[in-house]
Amino acid sequence: MVVLDATNGDVLALVSAPSYDPNAFLQGISQADWTNYLNHPTLRPMLNRATQGAYPPGSIFKMVTGLACLEAGLDPAATYEVQPNPRLPGRGAYFVGRRLIRDTAPPGDYNFRRALLRSSNAYFIHHGLQTGRDALLEVGKRFFLGERIGLPLRQEARGFFPYPREVRWQWTEGNVANVCIGQEITVTPLQMAVLTAAVANGGRVYWPRLVLRLDPPEPGVQGLPIVFEPRVRGELGVRPENLAILREAMLADTEEPEGTGYRAFRDRDRKTPALRHLRVGGKTGTAEIEQNGRVVEYITWFTSFAPYEDPRYVVVVMVEGGGSGGGTCAPIARQVYQAIESRAAPGAAGRPATLASVAPP
Repeated sequence: MVVLDATNGDVLALVSAPSYDPNAFLQGISQADWTNYLNHPTLRPMLNRATQGAYPPGSIFKMVTGLACLEAGLDPAATYEVQPNPRLPGRGAYFVGRRLIRDTAPPGDYNFRRALLRSSNAYFIHHGLQTGRDALLEVGKRFFLGERIGLPLRQEARGFFPYPREVRWQWTEGNVANVCIGQEITVTPLQMAVLTAAVANGGRVYWPRLVLRLDPPEPGVQGLPIVFEPRVRGELGVRPENLAILREAMLADTEEPEGTGYRAFRDRDRKTPALRHLRVGGKTGTAEIEQNGRVVEYITWFTSFAPYEDPRYVVVVMVEGGGSGGGTCAPIARQVYQAIESRAAPGAAGRPATLASVAPP
């Protein structure tokens, strides 16, 4: 899990679990325990998943696909008819040649907003292929995907996100279709937090800031604190109205009953909002890990920002082996936002005086 400040790139929380007990190293660790820490086939406690784990993003990448399509001239109000899956009644499908790509959304008409909140594979593949491989990858590179973020301890993975020239002769239409829905490529949770922050804040891509300042070790010691100012890595250079369309569709994902993140942000009656003051824009995702043509694991995601009206917080949750982004990851993010709300000082009307003043979790 990563919690980021969208206004300046501050890393407010960064969690990787399962972890290890540092007390085990105080008196010297046994060879058996050390070997288990390093080589455990599934737990891998020495891996910082938030920065070193590179995973396919699944449907949370539809934020990039959608933005590329909008920049290429997609009319967000125009509808596209998703065809039924001949093998799974009630589900949609998309054919690339003879290959059938399953859709978790049902067949029917979809505009941009409904396609994002229902997470329609067919809609984003269709329009992503029309937009083209190069334009799709170019927009992803504006977020610096496939590049290191530059953490001081170098405990990070680059992920895999190529430049168009690198795959010009390797990728077929089927490969590009996979990328449209977040397969073929890999990212880290911290990279997706930076990406979501740029969508939320209007297009500024920040370098994550882990340290605010370094103070002298004792009072009276000469020397001024060393302050690390926020740093902008780049600007997306996309039309503001397209970012607004994407943010509004992400809000619908958590606030409309059809949305894949809707249930996670409702109380047990599934009608009352679980958050009193924060409106959350989000996107769920589930990526498939295949071996020998068979799905062996799901990588589940939820990426989000809040408050919707004036975004500050970005919360990204990734769970290996989860059930779904909406069912596994979004409820964890909801708990983070509930903790943020609990820290808000009530105003005169019983609402937070300003959510921008909430102390970091």
